Amino acid sequence: MRSKLLNDFRELLFPRICPVCEGRLLPDEQFICTECLVEFPLLKFEKTEDNKMIRTLWGNIPVAHAVSIFAYRHHSIYHNLILQIKYRGNARLARQLGTWAAMQIQDHKLEEKVDVIVPVPLSRRKQWERGYNQAYHLALGLGKVYHLPTRKWLKRSVDRQTQTHMDAKQRMENARGSYTARIPMSERGKRILLVDDVMTTGATIIACAEAILKVDKTAEISVFTLALSK
Repeated sequence: MRSKLLNDFRELLFPRICPVCEGRLLPDEQFICTECLVEFPLLKFEKTEDNKMIRTLWGNIPVAHAVSIFAYRHHSIYHNLILQIKYRGNARLARQLGTWAAMQIQDHKLEEKVDVIVPVPLSRRKQWERGYNQAYHLALGLGKVYHLPTRKWLKRSVDRQTQTHMDAKQRMENARGSYTARIPMSERGKRILLVDDVMTTGATIIACAEAILKVDKTAEISVFTLALSK
């Protein structure tokens, strides 16, 4: 009884808010309200080895598996999820989304197809400004479900301009050569799951995969992103 009163008091002072619609969560709702979950623009990939996402990457890098959770549209209300984890310091939400995402794609058994999770890194400046890397916390959420380690093997060595308003060719030129990889000899030949928040043209993923394969040609690359830009 006392515990319930404390929880009710805490909820009164610090109400839990849905990160999508910003409405108040009900006691039995976890971190996204029921209405927003029902309308969630989930991507239902039948296979991880052949889908729209992986075909975007083919021709640039060898990718074994690729999967994303939802269709990203800038003017959609679900854009709020990306804003929350990318610009508003909500690292906890990033971890929750990673865990939730792993449950959404459990039929693909991705945990049986990879050995280690590697998040796409931020530049030193962006890491300092935001205080954390959202891709790293997504990776932690995935790893919690998959029981897989998360490794910071990638580093953004060149801090170039934002890609937000660039076309596909410009993004590729801007990203290429911006990343370096450091993989211990004892960890070479692993099946690596690259993790990022949104994939648009694939330029960042391609640049990261190239950095990994430059150091370890025996590595196998797979890709997970929270969202895939439409």
